[in-house]
Amino acid sequence: MNDQLLIVDRLEDLANLASHASSGFEQAAIYAATQAIKAEFDALEDELDGYSSEKLSSACWSIRAAVGYDITNGHSTDQHVSWALGQISALRDLIQERTSPER
Repeated sequence: MNDQLLIVDRLEDLANLASHASSGFEQAAIYAATQAIKAEFDALEDELDGYSSEKLSSACWSIRAAVGYDITNGHSTDQHVSWALGQISALRDLIQERTSPER
């Protein structure tokens, strides 16, 4: 896997793109890339604690919902993107804490 923080940055890019995806191709590409990132992290389950995994799963669900590939529970695309960005920010913080040299 690439550097985890780099991959988190790409997940953030996908969340931002989700709010502007207008074609079926764009939506499918964002869905597929989100699933690929989640699969990379899932393969490293020993390196992610439960809280980090929850943040990742929640962010990915919101991105999938924003592009129409998961249930929305009646919430708008903008709301899902906002939630995804919040979860991604928390995930980034958790990874940075875990990998900081002071530990």
